[in-house]
Amino acid sequence: MNSPNTHDPAMMICCRECLSNLMKFTGGDDEKIIQFVNNIERIGKMIDAGDNILYCMSTVKLDGEAKRWYENNSSLNTWDTLKTALLERFTIPDSSTKVFEQLKERKQRPNESITSFYDSIIKLCHDYDPKMSEKMIVSWLENGVKDSLKVP
Repeated sequence: MNSPNTHDPAMMICCRECLSNLMKFTGGDDEKIIQFVNNIERIGKMIDAGDNILYCMSTVKLDGEAKRWYENNSSLNTWDTLKTALLERFTIPDSSTKVFEQLKERKQRPNESITSFYDSIIKLCHDYDPKMSEKMIVSWLENGVKDSLKVP
């Protein structure tokens, strides 16, 4: 199903550029599968891409161990099954615990701008739970902001 954005030449150029700049996912320990999946979906959203396009974009960006794993799993033939399997296979078991600890410990530093602190908390929240509610995110922001910025 084509949407208006899939025919917009500027959006297609932008999408192509973003996809070409997206690093290949190899499945290495230092790579984050959640970030890879989110980037694929973000690029797809630019052109209202359907699941078949997301599937195609993600498979061309797999390399190394991740590509071998994909090639050995012929049942992964839709975006939903691939996405779920990628997250199950390549999510580092203790990564969510580490991110949660970072969230708990994260406080705005004395010379840190509110914008920098905000961006850091938002990234940690999304790394921990991509579907975290706005209310919970605000709670983490309030918890870590400098006392001088808190409303009494």
